Amino acid sequence: MENEVLYTLVEPCYNNDLVNPPSKTCSHGTEWTKTAQKIMGGDISWANADIETDDNFHRVYTMPPAGDVHLPETTSCADSNGKKCTLQTISVTENYYNRLEGFDTGKYPIAANEMKCKLLSRQAIQVAAGNSSADFHENDEVGNRCAEINQASLDLALKTVSSKALDKYNQLGKKLVIGDDLGPYNAGPLWIWTYMDYKDNDDKTETLL
Repeated sequence: MENEVLYTLVEPCYNNDLVNPPSKTCSHGTEWTKTAQKIMGGDISWANADIETDDNFHRVYTMPPAGDVHLPETTSCADSNGKKCTLQTISVTENYYNRLEGFDTGKYPIAANEMKCKLLSRQAIQVAAGNSSADFHENDEVGNRCAEINQASLDLALKTVSSKALDKYNQLGKKLVIGDDLGPYNAGPLWIWTYMDYKDNDDKTETLL
């Protein structure tokens, strides 16, 4: 709940500006997307650089004139000359929940079905770190970036859950299995309106994500 920043605990800010202002009545952004951006960006230790992300809750589908387009941004370390540098990045997240989740009956998860995130590509992060020749195909089309992020979120859950809950999951639960990336869904409407798909195997022992 803390990493996701559950909407039922504090509603999202959804401000017009890219960076949500400080508020005691709405939530600024999610903690998990900060980790996701680091995974997406890849290793930049070669540039003596790191990433610090300011995530902001916005509706990912808004476009003019209905609303502002909120896109991720980053500073650059290209001119740091090998000195320690931190990329200051801004990301955008919208949590999607089951519409019946609010009844809290136990039938539907209270956590988000998925978190729609606007992240900077690995190529963009590598270029910002100082590698002007970073190739998009090699950095972002080869491999399974989203699967890596999803697996990291599952690993975090299994590491931090109580021993009692973990034992119950291992004995009785359907095991969540992270599948390969789908797509590519490079145009906004494609990835925004293509939702996370959960499929059980025949004997209901595993759920493929």
